[in-house]
Amino acid sequence: DIAVHDEKLILVEIKSHASKSDVYVFKRKVELYEKTEGRKPSRLLIITPYIDEDAVELAGKFQIEVYTKV
Repeated sequence: DIAVHDEKLILVEIKSHASKSDVYVFKRKVELYEKTEGRKPSRLLIITPYIDEDAVELAGKFQIEVYTKV
């Protein structure tokens, strides 16, 4: 949803509810961004009020930070 960059590049996905499939989709978006822009992000974030527990575990495996309380 958002790419924030200065010296560091942060890719952010904002969802009203995140499931395991949403984590996979975000990971694929990240891979596409890396391929097309030639830059690797320093941080990956999913911001959502609700996320399934298995999605949290998967995000951790992909080194994606999850924020549920802002």
